[in-house]
Amino acid sequence: MVEQGKQKIIPADADECIKFVVEHREEIAEGLYDLHVEKTWAKAFEASDLLLIASACPGTRPAVASATSAADLLESFAVDADGNVREAVADNPKAPAKSLERLADDPLSSVRMAVAGNLNTPAASLEKLATDAINYVRWSVANNEQTPPALLKSLAQDPDSHVRNQAKQNPNTPKGGFFARLLGKG
Repeated sequence: MVEQGKQKIIPADADECIKFVVEHREEIAEGLYDLHVEKTWAKAFEASDLLLIASACPGTRPAVASATSAADLLESFAVDADGNVREAVADNPKAPAKSLERLADDPLSSVRMAVAGNLNTPAASLEKLATDAINYVRWSVANNEQTPPALLKSLAQDPDSHVRNQAKQNPNTPKGGFFARLLGKG
């Protein structure tokens, strides 16, 4: 949806998008344009340009949140009213642990699932998410290679078969049985 008075701009590629921002920085800041930015393009921008685009063109916030590595921008997006923006932060491999801890309590299960799958999620948050009521959140914890082995062992006993199977497939899950104990892996 384009706000009244804003001109929708859909560049053909990242280079065209960057050129547009360079040439129209002031007009963008004034809110004259609704600029479309693809997630893959956002990675080519400087942090200051991403901040400008995100503040002046609200529709770009999910793309910017998924691509930026600026911790301060990610922390502000982690409390955004738009669930798509919060999910993009949770998916971002550069998301700060502090933001992921906050998002582990998000009301949207899609956000919690993204947090559970992020390799930067602190162990304490993974422990909380491993008991989530939504099985796909627990599945993401079981899939995360940073999940502590003891937690994976617990998820291998989950009531949901998808979660159990995923935990058993995680290479960090302690293996049971005689040979695993013999080799010191059980």
